[in-house]
Amino acid sequence: MVSESINTMIIVIAGIILASMISVALFTQFGVLDSSMRIMVRNAQEKIQTSISISLVSFNTSETGAVYIVIYVKNTGARSISSQELSSTDVYLQDSSRTLFLVYNSVNSLGNWNYIDTDQDNIWSVGETLIVRAYNNTALSLPIKIIIVLPNGVSAEYIFNG
Repeated sequence: MVSESINTMIIVIAGIILASMISVALFTQFGVLDSSMRIMVRNAQEKIQTSISISLVSFNTSETGAVYIVIYVKNTGARSISSQELSSTDVYLQDSSRTLFLVYNSVNSLGNWNYIDTDQDNIWSVGETLIVRAYNNTALSLPIKIIIVLPNGVSAEYIFNG
């Protein structure tokens, strides 16, 4: 009789310990899930509030005779874009036979792009037009498709016919 009571007590205590371990594991997973959901919602909200459009494209020649493409891009979204986001932005130039990927570099150099912040506050504000200079080192034939992709995946395209 006493041994049955002790056995029952051991089983009950083991059950309580097991239930506690399971609930701790579940609460931890709920915390991870909650954090993941918050990040996903914040990223989706940021993407929804972001929009850009390419207004105008032209060819220019530098003092050294190098030809570069000038791209006027307007922030048509509902949020400002930081200089850190801009430096992670991708610029693509595409003609009928090839696609070129240009990376950001604050120095004017071939195969890179940079920008002029028109109000010089290091923030691309809503409604502000950014002047992008693309220094391409490969001859492209017209028409040229210009694609600008922000780090969050929002993009704008423009077909330049000359």
